[in-house]
Amino acid sequence: MSQGKVPSPHFDDSRYERPNKGWLCGHTCEGCPCRIGPSPKGQCRATTECTPRLVLKPGETKGTWACTRQADWGGPCEPGPLPDGQCCRQIERCRPVRSLRKRRGLVVAAVLAVCLGILMIGLSWPLRASFISPRPLSEHHSGAAFARIGKNPADQGCAHCHGNANARFGELVFAAVAASRTSLRFSELPSGHPTDFSAMDRSCLACHAAKSFHHANVAANDSCSICHREHQGGGPMAAVTPANCVGCHGDAVQMAAAREKGRLLPAALLAPRLPPGVIVPPVPRPSTGYTEVITSFAVDHPEFRVLRDHIPDPNTLRFNHRLHLGGSDIPLVNGRPLDCAFCHAPDASGAFKKPVPFETACRVCHDLSFDEHNPGLVLPHGDPAIVRAFLRSLPVQYADYANRRLGLGGKDQIDAFVRSQVRSLRERARSGEDLEQVVFLSTMAKGPVPGIAGSGVVGRTRFSGCALCHQVSWRGGAAVPIVAAPRPPDRWLPGARFSHAFHESVACADCHAAAKSERTSDVLIPTQQSCVRCHSPNGGVADSCTTCHTFHNPPPASPAARTLATSQP
Repeated sequence: MSQGKVPSPHFDDSRYERPNKGWLCGHTCEGCPCRIGPSPKGQCRATTECTPRLVLKPGETKGTWACTRQADWGGPCEPGPLPDGQCCRQIERCRPVRSLRKRRGLVVAAVLAVCLGILMIGLSWPLRASFISPRPLSEHHSGAAFARIGKNPADQGCAHCHGNANARFGELVFAAVAASRTSLRFSELPSGHPTDFSAMDRSCLACHAAKSFHHANVAANDSCSICHREHQGGGPMAAVTPANCVGCHGDAVQMAAAREKGRLLPAALLAPRLPPGVIVPPVPRPSTGYTEVITSFAVDHPEFRVLRDHIPDPNTLRFNHRLHLGGSDIPLVNGRPLDCAFCHAPDASGAFKKPVPFETACRVCHDLSFDEHNPGLVLPHGDPAIVRAFLRSLPVQYADYANRRLGLGGKDQIDAFVRSQVRSLRERARSGEDLEQVVFLSTMAKGPVPGIAGSGVVGRTRFSGCALCHQVSWRGGAAVPIVAAPRPPDRWLPGARFSHAFHESVACADCHAAAKSERTSDVLIPTQQSCVRCHSPNGGVADSCTTCHTFHNPPPASPAARTLATSQP
């Protein structure tokens, strides 16, 4: 135990002003407070300057009274005590004043009383809603439409989300303390609000029942209100900030925990949920999951995995972008060379491109006239069985062609035309089966043929065979050839959100390297760095996580949609 400082021998502890005193002598401001000071109730206890002492000398019986006034008060006074032993110098009584400690206590008590009164008045039912609301609610959680969602008419307004909003004052106090047992500690005050929002989350799930995080291997599910901040003002709800995402995805410890949790979960729970019928590329999930530490799209976001791992396009259609966009043998359409927009048209939403249809995009150049002597006689497209039936009914097809396109009306004329055309075709194909083999399996590209008037096409590609563009498997015989249907992926980045409508001002070639692609297996989506050119602080375009990624999987149903669903029979 350390040795403290010893006070001076001349220290008068009777005159030491202790800070815990509630009252001070009224003469303190004059520099001469009395030694005894006021009573605990603030009453002056001053009497005389000293208490005389009786001095008996040897042989004396009466003695004399001596003044005992201390030296700092002037020492013994000249008149001395009165004959009866009383001090001759009476101290003028004062009016004690409250100490600084006492005045502070009164101020604190007054403030507490005022605050308590304001709380009691403000939390009374008529004023409670407007008193406790920090700022207006967003348009999603306010208005008449939202008020009708609740099942209990009493649970409206604040009570729709805050279960204790309609409680009495005392119940509110207990509910506030129960939210966090340590919330009243001084050490907890700087740490912010309590983190237990389970009751609030239950209110959110009453409407947003489909709420779940974007991956099942999230180490710890945070509360809804951590990312979705309410009472920020009217209008749309405040958007989720990048800091909310980086709080987990930028934390190596949380990503490691998510990686370990993902190892124990079945693959079905970790697969992204997509709309029915949407085709995605066969990209397997990484063995460690998507748990890379990412703090910014422009700084450390990895390359899109389909490009990083060189995942090929599984589409079976044989197509050469470079040839079609810059080849010298490609005919002009309406006086212009082919461009991306001629084949790739936006869907109804404008976000994605529709599948390329043969009838409007391909047939204008790729004529299916298998007989070069009769260019108007074209094969059907789409079903190998129908194509085979067409070839096996050529006499009927030639007769119809002669009447419809050539204007031959007499039966003898039509029969003569059919016999001559069938004979000529067999001389070239040797037999009907050979003709089918050529139509389905030939891959020999042929030169252009003259364009058809009114089509806008200068020169058309001669038909060679289905296998020139399609993957065909057939061994002949009675079986119908199998032509693999082109099935290009609808979404190359199923975990991301994208819209071509927002990129109309950007040229296709700025993002897609189609002019250099010669194989169907080439994946022509933009690289991550090409996106960073715009989506970064330097590019000036939004680059937050929620710009491209949705947070919930699947997205939570809106209250309006849920109300409509429950109202339908």
